[in-house]
Amino acid sequence: MPYGYLGQTPNQQVKNSGVFSVGDAKALTDVGQLGGSLELIQEQVITSSTSAIDFTNLGNYDVHFLSISGVTSTLNNKSVIIQLSNDGGSSFITSGYQYAHQVMKANGSFTEVRSTNGGQLVILQELGNATNDISNSYCYLYNLSNSSKYSFATQHTTGLKSATEPESRFGGGVLPTAEIHNAIRIREISTTDFDNATAKLYGVKQIWVT
Repeated sequence: MPYGYLGQTPNQQVKNSGVFSVGDAKALTDVGQLGGSLELIQEQVITSSTSAIDFTNLGNYDVHFLSISGVTSTLNNKSVIIQLSNDGGSSFITSGYQYAHQVMKANGSFTEVRSTNGGQLVILQELGNATNDISNSYCYLYNLSNSSKYSFATQHTTGLKSATEPESRFGGGVLPTAEIHNAIRIREISTTDFDNATAKLYGVKQIWVT
């Protein structure tokens, strides 16, 4: 079917404009070949201390988008991390990750955080517990549903530490094991003290070109 063709033969004198009719758009959307949009899988809201936020229903997506906003803690200098599971969330992998992040602060400092055998896929933020300390992050996760590829992530975080110290962190990581990873955990490292957080997991709908 010549999708995007709106003219009448033989009157169309130029190449396909790429404009889709309502019928074209619906037909392609119905078979997953149009969209490229985010589809919400699950939202979790934390309002009191908890050990972790787990997502155990990831759907069948090549790419996932994870946002976590309004994160606070009652403890100081605690990092928020992401770990993966290969058994549906019964357990989570705590070693073997490789990651590298750059950390920038408003005072001009610039540091690197990296590991070739770490306990987490990415480090979203180092939290403080002063008034107004808050963190917001997003992360893209790739190939989680593909048993023949490694699982990768990229992330970007911004927030306040010590109330007046803006901090930004960006980087990525990989779990270099080719297997399906079917659950995601967000937690504070070495503690169980999320105080507030809103986490949303999306699947990225793909546009297939044939």
